[in-house]
Amino acid sequence: MTLAIRTVQDTDLDGAALEAFLAVPEEVYRGDANSCATPRSDVLASLRRPEFAGAQRVFVAVDGELPVARLVARRSPALRDEAGLPYGMLGFFEAVGGAPGREAAAALFAEGIRWLRESGAGTIVGPMDGDTWHRYRLNAGPFDEPPFLLEPTNPPYYQALWEDNGFRVLESYASTWADTAAVARRQEPRHRQALAAGYRLRPFAGLRFEDELAKIYELSRVVFAGNFLYTEISEDEFLSLYAGSRALIDPGLIWFACSPAGEDVGFLFAYPDLFRAVAAMRGRRDLAAKLRFLWHRRGRGKPAAVNAKTLGVLPEHRRSGVGAALVHRVHVEALERGLRRTNHCLFREGNPSGGMAGEGARLLRRYHLYKWQP
Repeated sequence: MTLAIRTVQDTDLDGAALEAFLAVPEEVYRGDANSCATPRSDVLASLRRPEFAGAQRVFVAVDGELPVARLVARRSPALRDEAGLPYGMLGFFEAVGGAPGREAAAALFAEGIRWLRESGAGTIVGPMDGDTWHRYRLNAGPFDEPPFLLEPTNPPYYQALWEDNGFRVLESYASTWADTAAVARRQEPRHRQALAAGYRLRPFAGLRFEDELAKIYELSRVVFAGNFLYTEISEDEFLSLYAGSRALIDPGLIWFACSPAGEDVGFLFAYPDLFRAVAAMRGRRDLAAKLRFLWHRRGRGKPAAVNAKTLGVLPEHRRSGVGAALVHRVHVEALERGLRRTNHCLFREGNPSGGMAGEGARLLRRYHLYKWQP
């Protein structure tokens, strides 16, 4: 094996090294039916985020001319650790299996950590592509069920690659699945309690797509401001994250809670699990990809589950039954659509939202966010 580490400079995000960087996932997921490629344009847009100009290094490992691994090291422009130093983040990680991947991963981690230390970063965490709005966390399995749409995915051997190179679990997250009808029944009393207190629920208005997304953004800024490693992004950037989701969502599965005074005080963002239909696009957005999406959506890719992704309630309205009311309403809507399974997605272990499904919930997956410990 002849391993070489190439660096893609901020001023050269269009050269041969970048092409090698973009090609790594093709080597990692070749033939994997459970992979869902990220469009090239989305990766490039994330690499070119202006807040990381001069504060990132993009690395790719090649064996001869074959790309075998990649990594991006970033110094956070906003997050500070307990010592007042900017957090270092390692993201966009991919590596082929076997000895080539192990050697390349070790070399890339060493390069990324060295650069972060030399550039003044303090605590180093990963996988994180820049903040918690974008892709972060490592999928730790179990891997006996296929992924759901928008789930972070990776091969099972990634966990060993991180842990063998000095990374230890900093935070853990989970996804569970439950019977939709059972959850609806469980939350029905709290739903009635919230309505009796004057709260009202309303569905996402699909005809006012961007306006409704803007309301979710404003609520999210307050609801999640105290979360670990939370950073602010602009409304424009938030809208761009969801710009391509219009074809994926069902407005009847996204609900807002309104206070007795008529103000939006919470929301639950859920969507049908169209993983197979999106995976069929193979990371492309041309006409052929869209036709493959439509064919799968109407055929074997037709969803059988709903993904309950984000539940948020303003602090002053928590413990009022509002969250339970939103959960009840969305599960009732899912049942009307024939979605008898609900995936409760990506909650931090110990968070009360993880218990909404009750004792009947079954573990689907766990995820880790790591901290490097020298």
